[in-house]
Amino acid sequence: GRVFFAEQQGREAPGTPWRLGAIGVAEWAGVRLCEILDRAGLKEKAGWVMVEGLDAVRMRRPLPLWKAREEDTILATGMNGRPLPPDHGFPARIVVPGWAAVASVKWVGRLVVSEGPLYWPWNTAKYVMTGGRWGSRREPIGAQVPKSAIELPWPATLRRGRQTLTGRSWSGGAAIARVEYALDGDPQWRPTQLVGTNLPGAWTCWRFAWNARPGTHELRIRAT
Repeated sequence: GRVFFAEQQGREAPGTPWRLGAIGVAEWAGVRLCEILDRAGLKEKAGWVMVEGLDAVRMRRPLPLWKAREEDTILATGMNGRPLPPDHGFPARIVVPGWAAVASVKWVGRLVVSEGPLYWPWNTAKYVMTGGRWGSRREPIGAQVPKSAIELPWPATLRRGRQTLTGRSWSGGAAIARVEYALDGDPQWRPTQLVGTNLPGAWTCWRFAWNARPGTHELRIRAT
């Protein structure tokens, strides 16, 4: 959603101008990062783990030790039943479920453990929240909020009459409990039908029927 900083906030964000297409769901294979850390013999004062990539910019993203030790934070070597592809971080990458993708560093070269916080551009200048209620503070982006995507181009032209609209919702914290929609500023939210699997850390699909009338319409989606 990076492009919306310019369209909604009037402040362009550097990098690839993604809208809502930069998301996928995969099945990962690897080893729990906590097992690697335990075998390394951490000191009791250890508090942070920094993952460093072998790409040209030497991507570095520090993680608090509690997140690095969570059961589903893994050093992944496989994706969808095959060895990790080069563009997804071969031979190994970190996968940090529920957090912004910047935490899932590709092409891992080394892990650095420290007692105190570590500071690099990716948690001080990039991928941070600042201004507004944060003031001058720069808070690194971690856990993701629930999000939804309608499976339509933007803007979309549809035929008139009854049809089924579909989309996907996902959350950084848990499986999706419900998805609702509202049309044309209506304050009443109506339920969609959830379909298919609904797993924590992955999207779930939904659909609803709509009797489309000629004209321009606004569709809002919210997921819980």
